[in-house]
Amino acid sequence: MTMNQFLSTFLIIIFIIALFVSSAFLGKFMARKYGKNETPFFLVGLLAGPLGLLLLLALSKLPNKLIPPFITLFVFGFISVIFLNTTILEGLEWSSIDFRFFMRDPSEKARELKEGVQVNRINPRARKDIVILGIDESTIREFSDQGIQWPFPWDIHAKFTNFISTGNPLAIFYDIMFLDHKKGEKNLQEAIKKSGVAFLDYPFETEKIDVAYKDQSERLTFLNKVRFPVNPKETADEIVKEVVPPTPELIKAAKGIGFANVFPGRDRINRTMPLVLKYKGWYYPNIDLIIAMHYYKVKTEDVEIKMGQYIKLKNVAIERMAKPDESREIVIPINEDGFMNINFIGGSGSFQHYPYYLFARDGSMEGNDSLKDKIILVAAYAVTGVATDEKKSPYGATFGIEHHANALNTILSQDFLYKLTDTQNILIFLVIALFFGLFVQRFSTGVSLIITLVFIVGYIVGAYLLFDYLSIITAMSTPLIQTALTYTLIITYRVVSEQQEKKYIRQTFSKFVSKSVVDELLKDPSKIKLGGEKKILTVLFSDIRGFTSISEQLTPEELVEHLNVYLQEMTDIVIKYYGTLDKYVGDEIMAFWGAPVETDDHALMACKSALEMMVDLQKMNEKWEAEKKPTLNIGIGINTGDMVVGNMGSSSRMDYTLMGDNVNLGARLEGTNKVYGTNIIISEYTYQYVKDDVIARELDLIRVKGKEMPVKIYELIEVK
Repeated sequence: MTMNQFLSTFLIIIFIIALFVSSAFLGKFMARKYGKNETPFFLVGLLAGPLGLLLLLALSKLPNKLIPPFITLFVFGFISVIFLNTTILEGLEWSSIDFRFFMRDPSEKARELKEGVQVNRINPRARKDIVILGIDESTIREFSDQGIQWPFPWDIHAKFTNFISTGNPLAIFYDIMFLDHKKGEKNLQEAIKKSGVAFLDYPFETEKIDVAYKDQSERLTFLNKVRFPVNPKETADEIVKEVVPPTPELIKAAKGIGFANVFPGRDRINRTMPLVLKYKGWYYPNIDLIIAMHYYKVKTEDVEIKMGQYIKLKNVAIERMAKPDESREIVIPINEDGFMNINFIGGSGSFQHYPYYLFARDGSMEGNDSLKDKIILVAAYAVTGVATDEKKSPYGATFGIEHHANALNTILSQDFLYKLTDTQNILIFLVIALFFGLFVQRFSTGVSLIITLVFIVGYIVGAYLLFDYLSIITAMSTPLIQTALTYTLIITYRVVSEQQEKKYIRQTFSKFVSKSVVDELLKDPSKIKLGGEKKILTVLFSDIRGFTSISEQLTPEELVEHLNVYLQEMTDIVIKYYGTLDKYVGDEIMAFWGAPVETDDHALMACKSALEMMVDLQKMNEKWEAEKKPTLNIGIGINTGDMVVGNMGSSSRMDYTLMGDNVNLGARLEGTNKVYGTNIIISEYTYQYVKDDVIARELDLIRVKGKEMPVKIYELIEVK
């Protein structure tokens, strides 16, 4: 990196940092101006910059009901833009495809039967007519013992060709580059011609070649006999620059030739096979396509190519179709570059294979039908002793010839993979956004989490089943990221929103005090001083169940109105039974009996108050249900014991309230209703005061924080 480049990069970084820091302080200013909480605006400005601030400001202007749908649509748009215009998610999608391959892999490791021979338990998805005769370690050792080193003389390949040709194979595919003129070329040419079914491959180069073969023009003349015209409307790019065909003599002798290039992804894993490549205004066929045409008895004029859609083989020999069709057409899906997704069947060794040296001999295979009508693939099949031709597949490292075997298996079995288009995947993202925006956000946080987890598992299973049974590849990682991000943002909004609403409610209702307190203070103003006294009192706590889901259904104004009706009714009941309303903590009510006005039946009054609260709540719920408003469910906890009561706080602000372990026990009993599915729980201490006047059901013996001894609890049912 030059000094100028370093300075430019440094200045850009400084500018970005300054932009985000200034956005953070701008966020604080905007929050003050619009009366919002400063912290979210500051953090969003610092982490997301000006665009994040604008989004947050837009959110703050929306009605509460519209914010979750807005979040889901924003995530949908954000994910779609990244999916369509960047490669950020590409690696994750590739990995998700590999995951699906691994999930269905039925292949097993090869087992050593005897020295020099290795046989696989054949993969059920492998075609029996595809056989690899590999130049493996045993072959290298066998010829090395004879003083013959790799690369083998062409006379050896000629002998091999003559021998297996007598076994009447359907095709012999040499994945060996015969590019240079070498000794034994004449014998190899004659053997290839005599076989009548030999196919050769060649490489395309992505860079210009400095020095071409002297007979390059002659090679190209023969090569150009098998190519396809390009539709003038096609806009596919040429990704190759040069081609190096085999020697002219071998091209003339061969049944057909085709290129053998593969182009792995950025993660160096190959998942596709280019069936045609555009070169100098023509489409040139891949060797696997040439062999497939030979297998199906398809002529060049019976091949239709539409880049980005398909390669169509017409007038196919119907008796050779794996899935016969009266149209006698096979449609191979390809992408805009002419690449077919390989439907890999397993890892290395999935196809039937034998050592090359067993067939490199004089003699004949007459009477031996083991290779009859088979497609023979000949190539390097060893990790040592030859130029290793290993390429990564979804199942790990495999030999290059096995990529061609899998491609042929895909075409001949007509077991094609159909990858959804970008548009189809975007529709999936939209369905997810609508699902979360219109339905999931209506449920409570816990239920939403369960639905989200079930959806994620269901989507993974569904994507796998589509892949396994219908060979359809859907986007997997991206929808899961969209789901997780949408859920996280909605829950974050809920938490922040609920905190703000509870704060608003707390500020609104904190001015309310019970009439009994006012009366007592009017009688004795000295009670205003700080401090308190210990008394035996009864405390009651009540809280609304599912407050979050209720708050999401209403605007803040509607929520306040709804709660006002509820709190007013509950407060009237407390006062009716001579109780003191201590405070509202959001949707929670705290009240007590026995102070400041002392009463002997404070426990009974608290119980009567609780029972009437439930009766009146039922009436309100019936009314709200008729008005299509949210209904409420509450839990109530009651405890009796020694408590400190009095004015507590500062000289500028004080509250007449309670304090002590017995107060805390009352609060914990309220929450315990969730465990036992009850509405009113009283402690054994309260029960001792009211056991002759109420009907109660013993629930359990529980241990609570702050109490050394377990506490017996009861469900309050009715007053006698």
